Amino acid sequence: MRRLIPIALLLPLLVGCGNRNLILTIDILSFMDPGSRTVNYGPIPPTPSDTVEVFSDSLNLLQGISDVTRVMSASLDVAASFDNASGAATGEVLIYFAAADSTNPFTTTPIASIPFQLLAGQITNVSTHIEASPALAEVLTHDRAKVGLRIIFNGTSFPILGVETLTKLTATVIMKKDL
Repeated sequence: MRRLIPIALLLPLLVGCGNRNLILTIDILSFMDPGSRTVNYGPIPPTPSDTVEVFSDSLNLLQGISDVTRVMSASLDVAASFDNASGAATGEVLIYFAAADSTNPFTTTPIASIPFQLLAGQITNVSTHIEASPALAEVLTHDRAKVGLRIIFNGTSFPILGVETLTKLTATVIMKKDL
């Protein structure tokens, strides 16, 4: 029985190594300018809909990784916090990724869309997990990428005024050895 204990402890490690997968967890927020994580919004006047572009940034990622691997899958975890001082709204947080040679990440389809509902004087936290995004996988295997965050407000009580903070933007990429 005692001889089986070391084998049982090592079994999870051996199972993970069998397929020659490289699993990267990328804290995208750490690549970004800290000042771009938080944005003041408003006052948003009484309009049916208003869009706020929080940031558009170019990221330097891991160089040379695409030379020896191919992407099997990629996922994304996103979280944001709204400290809404006045007004009320529903809306969406949209996350965009594009290749580094793109002029603007907002010309692509959003990778993530997170719905929210804001009420006056309340803090609202939102988050989502995007599983197996081929578009994200393609972008994150290059040396550089562009990322953008846009918020769409559909106001119900005005003026809408507050602060939005991006609290999590983490990608997990699973790659397979390609030698």
